[in-house]
Amino acid sequence: MKKEVDFVVNNQAEFLKYLKSKFTMIHMSNFFFRDFHYGVMGYLKDHGMSVKYNHAEKIAREVGAAFEKNGIFKRIDHQSWLVNYPEFALPRVEKKAS
Repeated sequence: MKKEVDFVVNNQAEFLKYLKSKFTMIHMSNFFFRDFHYGVMGYLKDHGMSVKYNHAEKIAREVGAAFEKNGIFKRIDHQSWLVNYPEFALPRVEKKAS
């Protein structure tokens, strides 16, 4: 399991872009564990590391904890986080005066 966790954590930027391509992931928005879990499974599978559902859940918990430690995720409850990744912020839209 450590090999898979290290692979995801060491390729953090690529993994986060992968997640964003599969799920709605916006700076300062909620992100749910089950989406993260499926994202970990898909990312590892795409890189030739096929893992079973329960094993992938344990990997996702470890990676999620690492992302919390790095400040990318802020825990809301046992199944969701707040995304703290400014690169995924929505572009600002300037309102024109009428």
